[in-house]
This record gives sequence, C-alpha cells and structure tokens, in this order.
Amino acid sequence: MNQIWAVFIAKTRMAGHQIASVRNQSKLKVIVLTVAAVGLWLGVLLLFNRGFGWLIHFGAQGGGEFVFGKALLRQSLGIFALSIFILMAFSNMLVAFSTLYRSHEVVYLLQGPISYTDFFYARFIESVVFSSWSLAYLGSPMMLAYAWNTGADVVFYGATLLFFLPFIIIPACLGTAITMVLVRFFPRLNTVTVALLGGAALLGFFAYIRGILKGARFSELTTMPAIVQAMDRPQSSWLPSHWAAQGLRMAGDGNYAEALFWFLLLLSTALMMVYLTGILADRIFYSGWAYLMGQDKQRIKPMDRGPLAWLDIALRPLGEPYRSLFQKDIKLFWRDPTQWSQFVIFFGIMAIYIANIRNTSRLYENDFWRGWIACLNVGAVTLIVATLTSRFVFPLISLEGRRIWILGMAPLTYRQLLWQKFWLSVSLTSFFTVGLALLSGHMLKLEPLHYALTVYSVLIANLGLSGLAVGLGALYPTFSEDNPARIVSGMGGTLNLLSSVAFVIGVVSIQVLVLQWKALGLYQGESHFYGTLAVAVLAITGLGALCTWLPMHLGLRNLNTMEL
Repeated sequence: MNQIWAVFIAKTRMAGHQIASVRNQSKLKVIVLTVAAVGLWLGVLLLFNRGFGWLIHFGAQGGGEFVFGKALLRQSLGIFALSIFILMAFSNMLVAFSTLYRSHEVVYLLQGPISYTDFFYARFIESVVFSSWSLAYLGSPMMLAYAWNTGADVVFYGATLLFFLPFIIIPACLGTAITMVLVRFFPRLNTVTVALLGGAALLGFFAYIRGILKGARFSELTTMPAIVQAMDRPQSSWLPSHWAAQGLRMAGDGNYAEALFWFLLLLSTALMMVYLTGILADRIFYSGWAYLMGQDKQRIKPMDRGPLAWLDIALRPLGEPYRSLFQKDIKLFWRDPTQWSQFVIFFGIMAIYIANIRNTSRLYENDFWRGWIACLNVGAVTLIVATLTSRFVFPLISLEGRRIWILGMAPLTYRQLLWQKFWLSVSLTSFFTVGLALLSGHMLKLEPLHYALTVYSVLIANLGLSGLAVGLGALYPTFSEDNPARIVSGMGGTLNLLSSVAFVIGVVSIQVLVLQWKALGLYQGESHFYGTLAVAVLAITGLGALCTWLPMHLGLRNLNTMEL
C-alpha cells in the first residue's frame, strides 16, 4: 500500500503543478474556458429540467392519480444507468490499454521496487479518473434536474455522490480485465481466428440490441404501455446499473433502508471486482506486456499485395505529400483496433436502430413525430462523431510527439499537415454518418426537401467537428505526452468537447426549427417556409464554416510561431 500511496502522491503533485501552471496562461483564455464550461453545464441543466418538466406535464394530461410522466421519468433512470455502464466499460478498455501498456511511465515503474499488483492498482486509479471525469461533469445536471422534477428527498443528493464511485468502479474493472485478457491471449492467435471471434461477438451484441428494439411495437393506442415495456426489457436484477437505479429511487422516496441495501450490494461488488482484477493483473499482466513489447515491429508487408495495394491505388490521385500522410495515418488507424472498433460498435448500433424504426414504431407516419425522430437521429449521430473526434482526432497533432520538428524541416508546410488531418477525419466520419443519414431519411419516408436538409446537416456537422478537433488539437498540443487519454483530458481537449457539443446543439436546433414549424403549420405560406428554410441553410453553413475555419486558422498560427 505504501508503494501505491507513493505513486498516488507523485501523481497528485504533478496534477497540482499543472493546475498551478494556469497562472502562466493567458487570462483571456482561462476566462473563456471557464465561462464556456460553466455555460455548457448550466445549459445542459436547463435542457434536462425543461425536458423532464414537459414529460411530467405531458404524462399528467389524462388526469387521475397516476402520473405517467413521472413514472416514465423514474424508469428512464435505469436506462441512463445501463447506458453509462456500457459506455464506461468500453471507455475503460481504451484508457486501460493506453495507461497500462502504451505509456512510457510503465517501463520506469516496472523497473522499480513495486509488485505487479501494486503497479496495477496505482495505474487503475489514474485510469478511472481519466475515464469518469466527463461523466461527473455532464451527468450531474441530469441528476439535479431529475431530483427537482420528481420531488426527491434531500438524501437523494448525497446518495448520488455515494453511489457514483462504486458504480463507475465496476465497469472500470470489467473493461480493464477484458483489456488484459485480450493483450495476453489475442496476439498469440492468428488473424483469421481473431476476426471470427470479433465478428461473432459483434453479431451477438447487435442481435441482442435488435431483440430489444423489436420487443415492443408502438401504435397510437398503446404507445405509453409499449414505451414502459420497451424500457423494462433491457433491465435485469443481475446488472449493477439496476442496483444503482433502484438505490437512487429508494433514496429519493425516503426509503433509506432499501437504499442502504442497494448501496452495500453495489459497494461489496465493486470491492470484490477490484480485488479479483488485481489478482488477474498479478497473474497475466506482465506476461502480456512483455510479449507485446517483444513483438517484431519491423515486419515488412509488400506494398503490391493485399489491402495496402488497394490503398496505394486509391490514394494515387492525391499526389505527394498528402498521399504518404494519408497512408501513414490510415495504417496507424487500422493497426489499432481500439480506434476502428469504436466506430464499428457505435455506428453499428445506430444502424440497427435506424433500420428497425418501422418495426418498432408507427409514430413515423405522423409528420410531427417523424420530424422529431429525424432531428433526434441527426443529434445522436453527430454526438457520436463529436465524441470520437474528441477522443481520436484531437490528439493527432500531439501524438506526432517530439518528432514534430522533422515535419517542420520536411518539404511540407504546417498548413498541408493540418488540412490533411482534417480531410482524413472528414472522410472517415462521413463514411458512417452520411450513410446513416440517408438510411434514416429513407426509413422515415421524409419529404425530399427535409431529406436533403437532414443529410446536409450531417455533412456540415462532420466538417465543423473535424475542424474543431484538428484546429484545437494544433492550438493546444501536448508533444511531451504519448497517452491520448491524458491529451484529451487537458484544457484543449475539454474546450474541444464543449465546443463540439455546443456546435451539435446549434445544428440540431436549426433543423428542429424548420421541420417542427412545418409540421405544426406555423408558417403563413409557402414563401414564408422557403424563406425560413433558406435562412436555416445559411445559418447551418455559416456555423459549420466558422467552426472549421477559425480553429484551423488559430491552430496553424500557433504551429507557425511555436519554438520546437
């Protein structure tokens, strides 16, 4: 424990020094970041508060003692907890790989007088912090809005803090254990076996999601019961997310004994998971790390064979230096399953949901609900893009590391470098998002004009989000850090995430204005509608252009003036 404490104290001092270094930053930059962070938090709080209030009001319109809206809101807490549990497990798989295996600190720590178990616990604490801070930041306004609208007991606020730590530890242990097992055994399997196992796992997961979506059919007469039934299907008494949701509900109702039971169940499971994961780390971590470090990294694959040959042919029209840079980045992207697997999983789930809209709901036949579903689909897809660009695109410039000076001396300008990263991000994200937008419009049977607006909004969102990630990544680079999780968790990464979410909200809000006003018949005539549509298209275009050009301009200016 003394060894763990020593590492923890060192990390705490390093974090303290980083916080103290804010004094050397531009006061204007610090003020802008602080105002943006506080403004986004308050905006999310207001959004959830208004949304939950509308839901309760809508559910109480039928009269009677039973308020359906409040019951639905209470039920949504379990869905939220389950979603967070799954996302935290995936997130910790990525962060654990970077923290336990790819960081330069690992080599120095393993050479010191520290056991593998203590080393794991020290790095595990850091991994949990990196993967959960954004959840605390963006999840807290939702929990406050939930408490206000359900009239929760004052103990609910303290219970939320108590339940948070054990709740995030369980998926963190699960994701870390999966990472250690994969590193220990999967590199020893051949490519065909790994592909078959990965494909089987993805198909099984997608089949489970599809079964949930097809479990209840919505109609105008049975919408409310069907919604409750659909929200009940993914819940299980074996899941820690169910324990957390039940405990918070009991705390909000003033049933302290039941809340204490669920908390102790969650806490004991978290402690046991930490203990078992430590034992697993002691058994398989070092052998997996040693094998990973000892792999032959000089393997040569002929350029005229396989996918590399196809890539070379496809990129030949680009010319140099873009062709070589695209090849390098695409190869690195493909060789890191932690990156492309995220795209496949998240966008695959969205594709299954969109493809089953007609099977799960008849609400798309109504213009009002069809417009809402289309806007929410755009919001979901673009928020996924915002998350992935913040996680993978923002660190691209920083990951060039101390070798960035080589690029500065090459026959390559920083302008070419930035725009190459930008178009790489746009091409990868558009491959998924534009296809999903086309599928969504087809399944919802949108009018051609609304269909085009939806696809155009998604395309502009790809440009804006890529511009923000690449530009701010160049404006706030961290060349001394090789861990993407730490790069993203810095000041620049936080600003990029906040700006990306605000940009997505702006694009979706403009689209809602056009589609919903049309469905509600608020336009005074066709000319009024087309005038508003033209203004909306110009607003989306202007917002996308601003979020693309301004960060790229500032990032380029920073690189050109930086002493390397």
